[in-house]
Amino acid sequence: MTTVEKLRRHLVHEVFARAIVRDPDLVAAVEHFDGEVNFDADSLLFTLPHLYRFTLIHLGASNHGPLDSAQCDYNAFRRMLYQSAVNTDLHQLGAMVVVEHVDDNHALSLYRLSHSRR
Repeated sequence: MTTVEKLRRHLVHEVFARAIVRDPDLVAAVEHFDGEVNFDADSLLFTLPHLYRFTLIHLGASNHGPLDSAQCDYNAFRRMLYQSAVNTDLHQLGAMVVVEHVDDNHALSLYRLSHSRR
């Protein structure tokens, strides 16, 4: 498994899947994270740079990590999100990532992990 694939699997199965069900350990990790990854009343909100950083930290704290950020930099993470089947995987979990707010500075655009309608 490539480094990027390891990060993608962790993001989908350990971050997003647990966020959908509001796993208490994940909620606590998000609350203690100093960045733009937060829960609101309905779902998880995030910017891509902060989601990348959170996922690296979360992977490192799990039994699946750590992962050296030099092995998968932010640009590789972003390409992976756009070129992989993340939303297809999430659809099977009853969720999807949508753009909440577009900013001219892509790093400031806000995304939402929300429940999809089946």
